[in-house]
Amino acid sequence: AAVSFIQIPLQIWTGQALNHFWSEEVLLSWILLAGIPQILLSGLVQEGAKLVPVVICWWRSGKIIDPKLGLAIGAVAGAGFGIFEAQWVHNTIFASGWTWEAVQTGGVMALAGFWERFFAVAAHTAFSALAGYGLAKGWGWQFYLIASCLHGLLNYSAVLLQSGLFTVIYLEIYAAVVAVLVTAWALWLRWRKTGGYSSS
Repeated sequence: AAVSFIQIPLQIWTGQALNHFWSEEVLLSWILLAGIPQILLSGLVQEGAKLVPVVICWWRSGKIIDPKLGLAIGAVAGAGFGIFEAQWVHNTIFASGWTWEAVQTGGVMALAGFWERFFAVAAHTAFSALAGYGLAKGWGWQFYLIASCLHGLLNYSAVLLQSGLFTVIYLEIYAAVVAVLVTAWALWLRWRKTGGYSSS
């Protein structure tokens, strides 16, 4: 719902504002900068939406939860969101006429959308886990912004693809590397020794 009712309208209004001041040609020639507002909005809205279950648990627990519980709730919320988004993307792929014949004729590149969603689910899980951990440690807004910026960093690959700096293969590798690194950070936070609770 956050994507439909908040993110997309904000991105449309941002695009209209940019088009009001600059021509389409100027925006396309400056796509690496002009794409940043929409990318940041996607990270801010989606990470905010995924943080809602963590905030509810944190609030109901008197603003005191174990950081590992915050991390776990965030991970579950992120995984749920990522799986839902993957289903939507896969439905779009299949609705476009994708069949196994595409793999037989196009090779492994026909599977790029599936590969990308695998790592996107991992990234959604890790971003939200970090935000949940930060909230539990008393650094909620800081970790929310970190998760949002990491999400934006992942989504920026679409701008790099559109600008011609990335091919589809580079985009898939980029997405995999970001997802693996952020997942490693979340797992490191999960397994390291932590201090106590924070009530801030």
